[in-house]
Amino acid sequence: MRNYETVIIIRPGLAAEAEITAIIDKYSGVITAHQGEIAGADRWGLKKLAYPIKKENQGFYIMLRFTCEPDGIKEMERLLRIDDRILKYLTVKLIDNQEPFSLSDEEGEGPDTDEEGEENDENEETA
Repeated sequence: MRNYETVIIIRPGLAAEAEITAIIDKYSGVITAHQGEIAGADRWGLKKLAYPIKKENQGFYIMLRFTCEPDGIKEMERLLRIDDRILKYLTVKLIDNQEPFSLSDEEGEGPDTDEEGEENDENEETA
């Protein structure tokens, strides 16, 4: 099975807690129905969009992290495409040996940083 992350933008008028939970449960069910496993669901909240999408200037962001077979992704994206509550979505396949997204990745502890969290510049020449 492969690791995936999907970001979903929901219409802001539907940002009620019950509606958000229902959307997460629906797409989590699609993934588990195709022998997938949910690693986590993050609610990023209501954010301003960079440009209007379907006449909306804001959207409620959700990120799902999961493992699944490719046919499960096709079914989930088919359902996302026809769901009127969804403004946009994006599914990204993670590198095979990469774990699903974690908070430590955000804090600058990746391979291009040193212990102090400063970025290393390999092209920098010293005099």
